[in-house]
Amino acid sequence: MTKRYSLFSFIITRSQRAFLFYLVLPLLALSGIAINVALEQARTFQDQRLRDDLELIGRAIRLPLSDALMNNDIARVQAHLDAVFDIGRVYGASVYDTGGDLVAAAGVTERDLSESLLAEQLVLTGEQQDSYRQVAGRDVYSQFIPVHDRAGRLIGFMQLNRRAEDFDRSFAQLERIAWISWSIVAVALLTILAVGFYRTRQQQQQELNERLREHQKMAAVGQLARGVAHELGAPLTVIAGRAKRLQTSHPDPESQRQLTAIRGQVERLTGLVQQLLDFSRTPISDRQPIAIRKLIEQAKSAVMHEQSEADPVLIQFHADGEDIQLQCDATRLELALVNILRNAMQAARSRVDIYLETSADELTIITEDDGPGLPHHSNAEQLIEPFSTTKPIGQGTGLGLAIVAHIIAAHQGRFTLKNRHEKGCEARISLPRQAPKEV
Repeated sequence: MTKRYSLFSFIITRSQRAFLFYLVLPLLALSGIAINVALEQARTFQDQRLRDDLELIGRAIRLPLSDALMNNDIARVQAHLDAVFDIGRVYGASVYDTGGDLVAAAGVTERDLSESLLAEQLVLTGEQQDSYRQVAGRDVYSQFIPVHDRAGRLIGFMQLNRRAEDFDRSFAQLERIAWISWSIVAVALLTILAVGFYRTRQQQQQELNERLREHQKMAAVGQLARGVAHELGAPLTVIAGRAKRLQTSHPDPESQRQLTAIRGQVERLTGLVQQLLDFSRTPISDRQPIAIRKLIEQAKSAVMHEQSEADPVLIQFHADGEDIQLQCDATRLELALVNILRNAMQAARSRVDIYLETSADELTIITEDDGPGLPHHSNAEQLIEPFSTTKPIGQGTGLGLAIVAHIIAAHQGRFTLKNRHEKGCEARISLPRQAPKEV
């Protein structure tokens, strides 16, 4: 059992690891990738918005700057650049002629762009240019915006600078919030899974320990039953034989009455010994195919002679359709059916009915009686425990249903008891139609 428990623990650990590595971690990784892609999209959007801000500022002052340059009014040009610089979103603003020479400037700017490839490209194409560059030792983003006169001729260009760190700083807070949120969700998810795994492991270990205790208890009960049965068997045989001989030598009525009572009690004890042996016996032997109708009829015949002649109970088997073959230990399964029918017959008022239900994989034998049903203070699990009985003391051993449960479990089947909607009890035996492969 220790090796089995270790194997079970290893399997559980492996399944948990598989769940972690094949579901949870990929889910977290995918969510992280999704957040990263979304942040990149947001960064691109934010960068474009900041660039559009500069472009809007340039467009706003381009026409006044054009008029001032046309009139060679450098003071007005400087005033417009100062106004732009005061907005606070511009690190530097300057105006150059078409040769790249500085006309006016505000903030951090370049004094000479006569050798600048961007300025040369702008003059050649007349189109706006932009680039990340260094100005006065600082990383900036520069936009070069052409300035035209009223006739559309290029008369100069304007440079607007914004610090590159403005782009990163504007996005940093959003990025921090996104990754902190992802980290919190990841930690929470892993914590929930860890707690769930821990509790599941505890529950599985508890169930395994309960099954282990149950097996140990049943093994101990079986060993005790086997020992008691062997110890009682020989003395009871001697008592029964001597009582029978005394009956032949003492024909008087009183002796006959007393000896008959002794033999009756011996027979009752012999029946108990047989049940103890049935309970402690190896569950099943080799399975052989047998017709289920034949098995039920044999069990029915076995209990018929136990009926009271004064108040007999009708036992009726309702069988329709084909005769189904079942792979089973016929002797042991017949013993289980005898115990069920005996219980039903003893509880019934007038009748016991037996039905069959079949599916592709399973056969179910249903036994119904019209008795009072299961007591309200007990349940099916208690009634199949060894030595548990609802009968008065001296009228039942409490082993019949326990024997049934053990035999059916050994056949990989299910045994259930429940009260019917009408009065009475229903016992169900569900068995696989093909014998399971031995592991």
